Amino acid sequence: MKIIYLLIISFLSGNVFAGKVNLTSTPEGAEIFVINQKAGNKRAIGKTPYVADFNAFMTEVGPNESIQVSIWKPGFEEFNIIVPPITGSDVRINANLRVEKNIKLTTDFDFLVSDLFDALRMTRLKDFQSSNEKLDLLIKKFPHFSVVYEMKGMNFYLNKDFKRSLNFYKKAFSVNPKNREAYRMMTYLEKKFNIKSQGI
Repeated sequence: MKIIYLLIISFLSGNVFAGKVNLTSTPEGAEIFVINQKAGNKRAIGKTPYVADFNAFMTEVGPNESIQVSIWKPGFEEFNIIVPPITGSDVRINANLRVEKNIKLTTDFDFLVSDLFDALRMTRLKDFQSSNEKLDLLIKKFPHFSVVYEMKGMNFYLNKDFKRSLNFYKKAFSVNPKNREAYRMMTYLEKKFNIKSQGI
C-alpha cells in the first residue's frame, strides 16, 4: 500500500499548544485515527473535516509525544503522517486520498468492456467510422490492451481496407504476443493478399 505524505504548518505567535489542528481530506468523511508510536495505541477521534485545539489534540497520546495521524476511507489508500509536538502553531493537514489500486483496475476494466461492446455494436451496424473513433479513445486510455487494436483491425478488414487491417493486427500482436486471433489474422492477410504492413 502506498502512503502519501502532505503537511503544511503555519507558525503563529501564542502560548504552548495555543494553535488549532485542521484535518481535511478529499473525499470528505474519512475516519481519523491517532497512534502513539511508542505504545502503538490506536484511537479513532472523528471524521474529516476535523478541527480541534492543538492542546486537546496532543493530549490524545501525551503532550510531549509525536502523534501518527492515519486518515482512511473504505475504497481508498490509507494516508499517514507524523505530527510533532510543535508549540504555538496551527497544523493543517489535507489528505488527498487515492483510490485503491484493485478498485481502480476494476473500474477501468468495466469501462473498457462497456466501450468495447459499444464499439462492437457500431461495427455490427456497419458504422465503422464511429466504431473506430470510439476505439481511438480507448487506445489513448488503454494503450497496452491488444484487444482494442485487434478490433480496429477487424473494422478495417470488414471495410475491405486490408493494409490498415494488417497494421492493427500486427500492432495487437506486438502488444500481446499471446493474442492468437491477432496472429492468425496477421498471417492470413500477409499470405492471401501478399501485402506488408505500414506504420500506424
